[in-house]
Amino acid sequence: MGAMGNFDVLPDSIAILIFSKLENAQMVAQCAMACRRWKVLTGLVDTLTFESFNLLEKKLDKNRNASCLEAIVTQMLLKTHGIRILKISYHPVVWPWIPNDYFSEAEVCNWLQHVNTSLERLTLVDANRAKPQPKKLLHLTECKKLQWLNLCYGFIPEMPSSPGRFEQLVTLHLDLIFIYDNALRSLVELSPMLEDLKLNSCKGLRTPRLTALKLISLEFANDMDVATAPITVVTINAPNLVSVSLCHVEELVMDGFSLQNLYLLWHVRPSIRELPMLENLHISGESWALDSLTHLIRQGTSLRSLHIDAFIERKYPIQLQSLLRHLQELVNIHLGADFFECLQAAGGAGAAFMRMHTMTLPRLEIITAVVGCGNNDCISVLDTLLKCAPALQTLRIDAEKLRKSMDNVMFFTNLLKLQRDYPHVKISLVCPHILV
Repeated sequence: MGAMGNFDVLPDSIAILIFSKLENAQMVAQCAMACRRWKVLTGLVDTLTFESFNLLEKKLDKNRNASCLEAIVTQMLLKTHGIRILKISYHPVVWPWIPNDYFSEAEVCNWLQHVNTSLERLTLVDANRAKPQPKKLLHLTECKKLQWLNLCYGFIPEMPSSPGRFEQLVTLHLDLIFIYDNALRSLVELSPMLEDLKLNSCKGLRTPRLTALKLISLEFANDMDVATAPITVVTINAPNLVSVSLCHVEELVMDGFSLQNLYLLWHVRPSIRELPMLENLHISGESWALDSLTHLIRQGTSLRSLHIDAFIERKYPIQLQSLLRHLQELVNIHLGADFFECLQAAGGAGAAFMRMHTMTLPRLEIITAVVGCGNNDCISVLDTLLKCAPALQTLRIDAEKLRKSMDNVMFFTNLLKLQRDYPHVKISLVCPHILV
């Protein structure tokens, strides 16, 4: 390749960009030792990643602890200028974690003070869950360009007195943080530009009330192996909220006027006034009350995708037509076994009413149904869905739970009839081999 193959002919700006793309700080440090020019250029990188698994070589050595990583970070970080993206992750190699084996607050503050004029993205994984570090939070507010923040394993019982503001913070992710309701509320209020908030298995929350005028996406991803009790109530005042994802939250209180995507795992009692913009509704998990499901479906007049895979506590019949006839924009529907069992095609007096108010789902293209019992009611529901969906392309039937019985034998016969009656629809079936 001639001269162009020589790294030394690259302009400084290109060489610095290449160094900034290296996976971790150890690689950058090795490059710095190669020659005098590289030593100067590596001091100008804008991205550094310190990962204990890489830097400490995963050795079960008592001397390889947080203070060891602290020394490495301090030695290298303080030689650089203008760091924009910084990731410092300490994962103790002994399980359970060594008590008091975490970064000292003074050292973390030293790092933040060094980068506070340039830092835009920070990931800090610090195994501290023993005591609060308020000075660290104060130094974070001094990072005036900070736009993206991910904290893991911290303890935030309350915000420090007279804190600054996160003026430019757009994304805030908290993982395994112990934080109380008031501290979370204050943290959100101190972030006027916040658009994306995610809390993963954060202990200490019970009834958080959040006001965030620019918030677009909110997620509570609670792992019940970590969070010992579900959050009782989440109250949200966020007029621009587009997406909400909740796991192990008992009640949701909000005005859903701008909401387009709603993902709920485990039973949530919804207290939502209206959902006129909702396009995607995904409900799964245990302990659901059927009326909570139907309440949300009936509010979603603009739904395009409906995915119900919930385990229902008490089942009772619901007329399919009365539940879905308002979903004129629906394109994709997934009906889990418990929910499908509750659905019934209109019969008797109900059938006469439905003939006067014919259900049509003009945009429906894909149906997925999980079938637990192949009786006549099941076939009637499938027939009704096929009949009312002129644009339907695919019907997927998951019959893995079917067992040998006369009803289930007839199910396959009736399914073949549906295929003959609706030849334009691709009907696919998954079932136990013993039934084929």
